[in-house]
Amino acid sequence: MELTWYLADLVTEVRVEGEARSVVHFDLHLVRAENAVAAYDKALRIGGGKTKQYLRTDGNLISFVFRGLNDLVTVDEEFVDGARILFRSQAEVDEEEIQRVVTPRDYLRAMQAEGLAFHDGGSTIQ
Repeated sequence: MELTWYLADLVTEVRVEGEARSVVHFDLHLVRAENAVAAYDKALRIGGGKTKQYLRTDGNLISFVFRGLNDLVTVDEEFVDGARILFRSQAEVDEEEIQRVVTPRDYLRAMQAEGLAFHDGGSTIQ
């Protein structure tokens, strides 16, 4: 049987002792399985590995609690340079909403993580 790639969006709650509110992490994982049920089960095992606790330097306990999946999506195409991994659409979007969803280059997380964002008020790096 041929295996299919799935994109699993895992939800982990981060609780800090003494804090009223939690932080929620959304982690995307690639999962390869025979079908969606097997992919779901595999994603649950991956997520279960995210559950842990430790003491912070301030003495407060921090807990990472896997809560479940936000989504599980079949990957659209085989992995090659430029392949579409995921498709989604939204109807009835006006120009203002379109402008809000398009992120300028220097604000893309990959650019910031690699230190490629230009921050001195000038134009962006080309």
